[in-house]
Amino acid sequence: MPGNLAAAREVLATLGERDADKLIAMSHPDVEWYSFFALAEGGVYRGHEGTRRYMSDLADAWEIARAEVDDALAVGAVVVLVGRIHYRGKGSGVESSSPSGWMLKFRTGKLICFRAFRDPEQVLEGVRSAG
Repeated sequence: MPGNLAAAREVLATLGERDADKLIAMSHPDVEWYSFFALAEGGVYRGHEGTRRYMSDLADAWEIARAEVDDALAVGAVVVLVGRIHYRGKGSGVESSSPSGWMLKFRTGKLICFRAFRDPEQVLEGVRSAG
């Protein structure tokens, strides 16, 4: 679905900007964020308050964290993106990039589930579990 594909790309760009208010506006109240950068207990942030906490945790740890998408596929409510994440540690100043994959699921036009993977091939496992 082209709308979901565009929305998924916008979610990734907004994550890089760390704009919690915009992410909340794009997200369902029951949104779940699963990120390999997650500091939350259990590695998941839930709901709009979780979105704010996720943005705060990212800002505390990373000076830069932005995604670059190489390929994307939308099938119904699910969008799969693969590419790289570029990041620089706030304390260390070390800059790096690594392959990444993302699975985003939408409900009624709002993001309901976000999963990030260090190995782009793992994103297919995320699609299966998104049911």
